[in-house]
Amino acid sequence: MIEQAIQAFYEISVAKALLVFAVTTLSDVFWAIYIRRVSDRKMLSAASISSFIVLFAGFAAIEYVGNNWYLVPAMLGAFVGTFFTLKIDGRKECIQEPNHHQI
Repeated sequence: MIEQAIQAFYEISVAKALLVFAVTTLSDVFWAIYIRRVSDRKMLSAASISSFIVLFAGFAAIEYVGNNWYLVPAMLGAFVGTFFTLKIDGRKECIQEPNHHQI
């Protein structure tokens, strides 16, 4: 079993790993936006975004089914997608809504 894991590691394609990372990043960007749209009750927008989530997540899953090492770039993509979406979203709120509670 360990030998198979080591062999699978050496079979990783850098291009495929980058693709899994990018697709998972996009998927999590869309997840963060989707959650916001659902909470704002924007049905058409939320429904449209959910279809892209399935597309991106499905593509990523298909890519890492053959080699579990591709879960590593998928996990990193999930982190990056959510982190930066919330970071950018938080900046927009700070710019749009000044804090009136400061002295």
